[in-house]
Amino acid sequence: MRKPAFLIVLIFLSIYPIFGQDFDSIDAIVHQYPNKFKTSKKLADQIAKDFDSELDKAKALFSWITKNISYDYKESGKYYTDYANSYKSVQHNPFPSFRSTNYMDYDKSKSGSKKHLKTEKKYREKISKRVISNGAAVCEGYTQLFKEVCDHLGITCFYVLGKAKNQISHIGKEYRIDHAWNIIEIDFKKYLIDVTWGSTGYYDIKTKQFVEQPNYFYFGTDPKDFIREHYPDFYENSLLKEQISKETFSNAPLFFNHEKSKDFSLISPLEGILIKKDDTFKEIVVEYDQPIYSIIYVINNRQFSYRGELVYKEDKVGFKVDLSTVPNAKELTIVINEIPMVGFKIE
Repeated sequence: MRKPAFLIVLIFLSIYPIFGQDFDSIDAIVHQYPNKFKTSKKLADQIAKDFDSELDKAKALFSWITKNISYDYKESGKYYTDYANSYKSVQHNPFPSFRSTNYMDYDKSKSGSKKHLKTEKKYREKISKRVISNGAAVCEGYTQLFKEVCDHLGITCFYVLGKAKNQISHIGKEYRIDHAWNIIEIDFKKYLIDVTWGSTGYYDIKTKQFVEQPNYFYFGTDPKDFIREHYPDFYENSLLKEQISKETFSNAPLFFNHEKSKDFSLISPLEGILIKKDDTFKEIVVEYDQPIYSIIYVINNRQFSYRGELVYKEDKVGFKVDLSTVPNAKELTIVINEIPMVGFKIE
């Protein structure tokens, strides 16, 4: 399953959470909770006691998990093989309960359906119990726990499988399921949630220290932002009407999603792979709805302050980056106002 972004993004990454004001009062209560519960039901009971609305309950759950569950590489793939094998008898749909945005149940009369339901329930209970007691998980455990507690709370919640894209090296890679996240539905509105990436915190560029703080960007993320990093195995789970192909997703540049990225648009190049031999000088054209006081470009983890000319045309800003600055250049990241915005692979 996909590793969280903060461990592999360039070390100057600074994330600014959204929904922070909404979460303040919720965090104040949740942070008084124990850091471990014996069962997911006990956590659900505590949340139900303190919060009334389904949305506040979901936020409280997000807050508790992101504060108390750490990412554990040792857990990666430990249970997934057994779980995946349980679906082999369900021929009509290998992951039936995760499929569509209208969440229609698959045909329970099909061969293997009862076995699947029984195995899924046992597996979810097993992994959730382990995660909540040990305080460690990979994306599979985060999402299983989030779903199970939501089930106890009576919140409609679904587990979504797909591909994540959080490293420049992922650009151009073939599609393969490697990540999991959730969708909840409250009052006929659907919310995309990645509690794994919400647990990563952010790197403070000023203090040069990692801050263990929930990243609320990944609670109720705008589908147009979410699709930049998450491609669901069943596209309807993107919550988008327009279709984006797997190839387009794979070949696009890597966008660093955070609050400030709402003001940023990449005009060109739109392909994530830059061919160095064609031209070592690559023109980058962006739109940014904030005054630009700093542009840094990073090649293979070496930072350079841009000192060249900026070309303004209407709301667009253009500048050229010399890829030959670093021999054997493989990666390029554009940082605006000390915040990483977009990354490219160099070939």
